[in-house]
Amino acid sequence: MKTEDLILSQEHNRTIQAMVHYDAYDISSDKDFKDILDLACFICKCDVSFISFIEDDWQHIRYTKGISPSEIPLEKSLGKFIYEKNDFLEIADVKNDQRAKALLDVSKVDFNYYAGVIIHDTDGGKLGTLCVSDTESKILGKEQIEALKSLATQVLNNLELRKRNLSVIKSEKVKDEFNEMFNSSPDLICILTEDLIIESINHAMFNIMGYQAEECIGTNISKFILSEDRETVFEVANESLTTGLKRFNVETRVKTKSKAIKWIGWNAVTKNRNWFVTGRDITKEKKDLQYLKQLSTVASQINNGVVISDAHNKVVWINNAFSKITGYSIDDLKFQRLADVIVGANSNIEIVEKARIETKNKKSFSVELLAYRKDGKPIWLSIHNTIILDKKGGIESLIEIVIDITDRKQVEERLELLSLVASKTENGVCICDKTGRLNWMNDSLAKIIGYQLTELEGKRLGDVLKGEGTNLKRLTESREKALQSIPYNLELKVYKKDGSPVWLSISNTPILDEKGNTYKQVEIINDISERKLTEAQLLASKEQALQLSKAKEMFLSVMSHEIRTPLNAVIGLTNLLLDGEKLENQEQPLNLLKFSSDNLLDLISNILDFSKIEMGKMELENKRINIRDLIKDIADSLYFKVKEKGIAIKYAIDSKIPELVRGDKTRLYQILINLINNAIKFTEKGYVKINVNLKSVDKDFIRLDFEVEDTGIGVSEDKFGHIFESFTQAEANTTRKYGGTGLGLSIAKRLVELYDGEIGIRSELEKGTTFYFDIKFWNFIEEKMDIKEETIPQIINAKILVVDDNEINRMLASKVLKKYNIEVLTAENGMEAIELLASKDIDLVLMDIHMPGLTGYETAKILRDKEDNYYKELPIIALTASVLNEDLETIFDNGMTDFQLKPFKPDDLIRKITKHLKQK
Repeated sequence: MKTEDLILSQEHNRTIQAMVHYDAYDISSDKDFKDILDLACFICKCDVSFISFIEDDWQHIRYTKGISPSEIPLEKSLGKFIYEKNDFLEIADVKNDQRAKALLDVSKVDFNYYAGVIIHDTDGGKLGTLCVSDTESKILGKEQIEALKSLATQVLNNLELRKRNLSVIKSEKVKDEFNEMFNSSPDLICILTEDLIIESINHAMFNIMGYQAEECIGTNISKFILSEDRETVFEVANESLTTGLKRFNVETRVKTKSKAIKWIGWNAVTKNRNWFVTGRDITKEKKDLQYLKQLSTVASQINNGVVISDAHNKVVWINNAFSKITGYSIDDLKFQRLADVIVGANSNIEIVEKARIETKNKKSFSVELLAYRKDGKPIWLSIHNTIILDKKGGIESLIEIVIDITDRKQVEERLELLSLVASKTENGVCICDKTGRLNWMNDSLAKIIGYQLTELEGKRLGDVLKGEGTNLKRLTESREKALQSIPYNLELKVYKKDGSPVWLSISNTPILDEKGNTYKQVEIINDISERKLTEAQLLASKEQALQLSKAKEMFLSVMSHEIRTPLNAVIGLTNLLLDGEKLENQEQPLNLLKFSSDNLLDLISNILDFSKIEMGKMELENKRINIRDLIKDIADSLYFKVKEKGIAIKYAIDSKIPELVRGDKTRLYQILINLINNAIKFTEKGYVKINVNLKSVDKDFIRLDFEVEDTGIGVSEDKFGHIFESFTQAEANTTRKYGGTGLGLSIAKRLVELYDGEIGIRSELEKGTTFYFDIKFWNFIEEKMDIKEETIPQIINAKILVVDDNEINRMLASKVLKKYNIEVLTAENGMEAIELLASKDIDLVLMDIHMPGLTGYETAKILRDKEDNYYKELPIIALTASVLNEDLETIFDNGMTDFQLKPFKPDDLIRKITKHLKQK
């Protein structure tokens, strides 16, 4: 805000305050200013005059002659120039004045002369203006201007006169209000001279002491105070005045007009050599306090709670014992009904209401009530109420004796519960003494063990029922716990009266006396023989299942090795023949051989993957995946396959899917390729389409919806429930016509479930099928820099030992390695390998793990156990056909450096060899 604006704002605020001060807002007093306005018009020979005030940037025209009161924005008013000039202002010809033209549309103004003078308040501030206007132009003379200024001063004088009149009216009103309040107070209020002579006293004097106010004026107030208490008043007053407090409080006895004695609590303040005194009748309080002191002397010495209430059942006193029992202090309870504070959600309100009716009828009572401590803890109280009557037979006070009976109630509840259990339950129940000797048992226990109470009373059950197979050690340990008052649970094989075995579940609970010692034992006993039999059967079944699982794993490992090993030879030799020189007529048969061997490998991989999933051995990786690139690569790889069938392959990917996610790319590829190959197989015309859509995203995960849609032969709805079963086709002739094992969809379903997803089908015969599934991926987070795949060198100067009992595998490995100028040695067993390695000039070993004699594991362990660092650092890569994680763990546990699955691609093998040769 600019400086001039700030000054103007301050002036406006001051004007508002002055208007309020002078009550200038009151337009009902026009007559106060009529003569001034008439005289202004006469002096200035004008038709119009008015008095205005400035407020909130508005000119408020309040008192007028010739026009009506109004309000005009200050910026649109000629009064602005008077306010800014802070003196007399005259505009002789408004319609031709440049200032007026800049401010107003002068063509619409109905006057042509304007003049005014500022009205100042008594402090010199701007209060308002006195203005005149006329239709004719003119110029005022010096005498006229001075007269107009004198009239402005007269406006201020009228305002001052109004202010004084208002003050007188307000003063009279305050006086009347004070007198009304003064005489309506129930307490004594009086004004004394410095000599304690009563100058004024209110009507409460009659109500408290029986004297009229007029009787007391001019009397020394000490006349009403008992002579033995006057000295106390003087001592207290003198002490307060000496310390400079000029006020004091004191309690004295007074004698009323009827000669009765009352207690008054005085409060006195001195000011301007006068005393201002109030007095309150405290007679009843003094009487009650004296009575309470007498009672408290007795009540404070007892252990039970004591509560004293007034005639209206409101608490006035409690003893320390009650505070200890409930946690409540007198401040928590004072002037409240006791039950209103201590009852809670489960309290019996009917008991409380009946007790209050008894009190109202002046009858004492005794009740037991569930109440609540201050901390919210439930507590049982026994309350004995005694009513004290006054001389007229009315209720004077109530005395309640309160006893904490929580422990007794808990014991009663336990006994009631035990009684109910003992009489109604089908479980066996017995009660023994502290040493475990039987006192009582129910009929259910007699049915379980075959003995009657008369046969066992005074005996220990364990001593009677034990026999062959009873765990005596546990029985002894349990008895020791019982002697230490420790509850226990026990399962024990014992024998019935007829000698038949029975398994019992025994739950023992000690019952303690007031000192915390066991005086009874309660046992709940159940026959668990059937459960024990079932557990034994389940244990046997579990053991059998474990053995079967191990056998299956062993079979899978052996079959993986036995099938993949010859297949390695077939695929390896085919690759060698295709890479070498061949006749023109040999290429097609070799390609067919490669295609057949690759299909056979896929079939075997599916069977082995299915077995791994069933055994729970399949684990998902968490690596980066580009969904768009994966779908495109799959579609491109199948281009020639669908082209041969005369159909199209399409895909559509939601643009909202992130570029990268984290998951198992291999398993996702396996799911999709199984579903897509299935779709291609059963589609003769039309297309196969892959759809991927974003389903949901949260902080950690993203879920995608996949669809594989085709226009093939379709599946009937009654086959939907079986389509994902192992080795199952929709129709009996499907395998014969289209081929396949029926494993692809089953593997896809199991892999989707590993991904925490669901797979389903929509289909219509002869119109096509859509397989849909959803998969949850981790949101992509860059964990480390990607390692670029190294270029495979064309020449590797190294010496490598190939250890394999299969001659074809040795030959294949040798041919692959020699293409890279690698010197190759071979060994057909572990012992031969150890002998060749004695030269210590071999750079790396490729070792089969399943060999007769020394296995690959055993050979590697022997080498690693040698003292020479050459054998400890020599890279040993296991050649294995196993797909089980346990076998891979065993490879590393036996000291092998890495592994290569068979059948292998030559590039993969060379890349792994290069990696470890560099590390060496």
